[in-house]
Amino acid sequence: MMKQIARIYMLESIRNAGMSIGNLSPAFIFLIMSVICKNMMTGEAFDYLIKGQFLPVSILMLIFSFAFSSSTIYLADMKANKTFQWVQRTGIKPHTYYIGMGIGVFTLLNVFLVLLLIGYSFIIDISLSSYFMIILISNFVLLALYPLSFILAGLFKNEKVAQSMLVPIMILFMFSVTMTTMFLTIGGKNPHDYYIFLSWNPMLYLNDSLQMYLNLINDTWLPQYQYCIILAVISMVLAAIAKKVYTSK
Repeated sequence: MMKQIARIYMLESIRNAGMSIGNLSPAFIFLIMSVICKNMMTGEAFDYLIKGQFLPVSILMLIFSFAFSSSTIYLADMKANKTFQWVQRTGIKPHTYYIGMGIGVFTLLNVFLVLLLIGYSFIIDISLSSYFMIILISNFVLLALYPLSFILAGLFKNEKVAQSMLVPIMILFMFSVTMTTMFLTIGGKNPHDYYIFLSWNPMLYLNDSLQMYLNLINDTWLPQYQYCIILAVISMVLAAIAKKVYTSK
């Protein structure tokens, strides 16, 4: 049953070509911009621009596309049309649907994440170990953010309202980390000294890890295994909230 749920979600996502292109285009636009910049810039400035800004933002946008945009709109539409209540009457448990749809979300993310990294590998050097570690931490971040799609879909009445709320939420999650890191670095301060204030944000752990994998910094704020544990805990807490919010009448 989980495989069928995953398959239905992936088919619906692919079938809605307009939404898919709209959700994926921001991530790949930065890849195209990187190709253009390669012909205009060289040296350390180019490396920092791509490794410190364009590649991390591309991955952040890709994760948001699957953690929020596509899945939240899909779930909000199901709830508005009472589809989920009908599905429950067939005997499918909420956790079965949660895991089944999650399989579809993670599958699509990894397909496009691999394509994105292959594209960037023609522009900058990415070692094989860094390649797999980037995929690993990206999946843990998606694991932490995935329950939020159920929470948002449960809070808002329909897909249009949910969609309108995605932009400010995305800006909050993304720029609270990237802008803070950039301005603190420019100001000659160590961003790690301020990360405790952003520890609620899963994007912090992704951005910090990417900088180490791409050789911009020597060490992450916390050990990598602690990042994975924190993200897994966030996922479990949000999943418990999501079950109550989304399945409520």
